[in-house]
Amino acid sequence: MFNVLAPTLGSFIPPVAAGACVVAAGASCAYYATYAVRSQWLGAADWRGREDTSSVALTFDDGPGEDTARVLDALAAHGARATFFMVGRQAERNARTARRVAAEGHEVGNHSYTHPIYLYRSARETRRQLALAQGAIEGATEVRPRFARPPCGVRSPAYFRAARALELRTVQWSVAGFDWKPIGAREIARHVLKDARAGSIILLHDGDSEGKADRRETVAALPLIFEGLKERGLKVAPLSRLLGIGEAAAELR
Repeated sequence: MFNVLAPTLGSFIPPVAAGACVVAAGASCAYYATYAVRSQWLGAADWRGREDTSSVALTFDDGPGEDTARVLDALAAHGARATFFMVGRQAERNARTARRVAAEGHEVGNHSYTHPIYLYRSARETRRQLALAQGAIEGATEVRPRFARPPCGVRSPAYFRAARALELRTVQWSVAGFDWKPIGAREIARHVLKDARAGSIILLHDGDSEGKADRRETVAALPLIFEGLKERGLKVAPLSRLLGIGEAAAELR
C-alpha cells in the first residue's frame, strides 16, 4: 500500500541537495579510481597473480635501506626470491645493497624517485619521478625495472601515461603486512597469513620513505611468514612467474 502511495524520493530532494549528492558521488568515484588498490578505472594494474598455483609473491617497498641486507639474508635462508620496489633516491644512497638485491636474483621495481603521492603532482613531475627512478635503479643494479608501484598505491591519469611511455607494468597487492604501523613481528605475520592464498601478492617494506622507522620487526616476521605459508601448502615464487611473464605454467604447479 505504502509503495503505491509514496512519491519518488527524487521529488523530495531540493536542487541544492541533489547537486550535493552528485558531487559526493563524483568524489567517491574519484577516490576509488585513484586510491583503491584493485581499481582498474584509470588503467590496468595487477593486484594478484595466477590462482591456479600454490604460490604467492613477496614484495618489499621503500628501500633499499639499513634493514634490506637482513631481509636478503632471511630470503636466502629460505631459498626465496622477492621483488623490491625501490625508491630511486634510496637506490643511489645504498647502491651496494641495491646491487646485492639484483645479484641474488631478486626482481626490482620502480617506486618513484622521492616517494611523492602522484595525485598531487603535475604530469611533468610525475613523468620526471618515474624516469629518474628508472635511471637511478638501473644505474645501481644494472637491471632496468619493468614493474612499477606508485607510492601508497595511488594512481592518476598522468601516472599511467608516464608508466606506459616507460613500458612499466603497474603492480599493486592483495595482502598487506601493515608493517608501516608500530606493530610487532607476530602481528605483521598474522596480517599476512590471515589473507594469504594462491596468487597473493604480499606487501611488506624493507625501508622507510621518510627515514624515520626501521624494519627490524619485518625482518623478524619473515621466518614466521615462511613457516605459516608452508603450513598452508604455499610457496614463494618470483612476481614475474606469478604473473605468468616469460615462464612456463608448469613451473608453478
